[in-house]
Amino acid sequence: YLFLDCVLVLCLQWTEMKVNNFSAGPSKIPDSVVNQVSKDILEYQNLGYSVLEISHRSKVFEEILSKVKAHLYELLKIPDNFDVFFLQGGATFQNTFIPANKPTLIDNLIFLISGTWGKKTFQDFEKYYNQNPFSIPFNHETYDELITNVYKSDEKYLYITSNETIEGIQIRNFNNFDNKELIIDMSSDICSYVFDWKNISYVYAGAQKNLGIPGVTICISKEGFLEKSNLTSYIDAHNHIDKNSAFNTPPTFSIYVMLKVLEWIADSGGLEKIQLDNSIKAETLYKFLDENSEKFNLSVPKEFRSYSNIVFDFKDSKLTSNFLQSSVNKGFLGLNGHRSIGGVRVSNYNSISIEMVEDLITHLKGFI
Repeated sequence: YLFLDCVLVLCLQWTEMKVNNFSAGPSKIPDSVVNQVSKDILEYQNLGYSVLEISHRSKVFEEILSKVKAHLYELLKIPDNFDVFFLQGGATFQNTFIPANKPTLIDNLIFLISGTWGKKTFQDFEKYYNQNPFSIPFNHETYDELITNVYKSDEKYLYITSNETIEGIQIRNFNNFDNKELIIDMSSDICSYVFDWKNISYVYAGAQKNLGIPGVTICISKEGFLEKSNLTSYIDAHNHIDKNSAFNTPPTFSIYVMLKVLEWIADSGGLEKIQLDNSIKAETLYKFLDENSEKFNLSVPKEFRSYSNIVFDFKDSKLTSNFLQSSVNKGFLGLNGHRSIGGVRVSNYNSISIEMVEDLITHLKGFI
């Protein structure tokens, strides 16, 4: 009985503990969205059945799809000459999907490899085409040096990962590479800031960071970028575009959750307000870390510091493990760095509040 009492006390303490979820993904969902989703799981729009049961061929789901696309066009200011469609398979599937639908890309492509995910994409493209695309590795150059290196190449298309979640490196100023047409993996920072489309050909992103839950990948393609090829049916991009993302059974629930998150972004003031909030949160944390630089290691040059994933470590390695264990005990979740590099990673996605960041800084002060 004593054991059961102790378990009960611990359970009560856990349920009453304030949880700050900084997971790198799947990430925190806004509370209002979770509340709405929970209601719609029981019954959707007084239809007498759950949102989980919606047919992908129904008018109800067609309306969800239409609203999702309309929100993306409006929030991201996507030009009319771009197609928006949804796939499964995450960002990794795009490493097959893009080269399959753009056979000529290999002869006109350069990779800017700024971290782990960009490197993996590069390696997949190598295998698919069975030849080596040209690449420029990021070696902590300045922005000007990086731009100069890119300008030296003759290739038309430039692949970048806009935000490397593991290393905490972010490239937001796409127009700096205005002599290239960009292919961008934006899985971890789409819909977190405003950007210009004038030199972009293709953007893709898994939804599980800023736009909902795993299962759906957003694809945004400039008309004419994807070529006609003799492909199997699911691989052929034109089938998904022509059938409004319902060529086969799409991930209906993930798309529905994305709609709820997009509505939350719109109701929160749109992308401009989201961008402002994200910059305030990131700069607040970076300021604290810089002011205590004798205690922390920040390896990313300031002009490439990510606002989405803030990566650092304690100079005293023993403090890192102590901090991470203490964080879990106090309800700060998902702060451990990726297993490949260790350290600490604070994922500052749209759903993270300034109060959560301030609470984290207060917690960090106990270790300096």
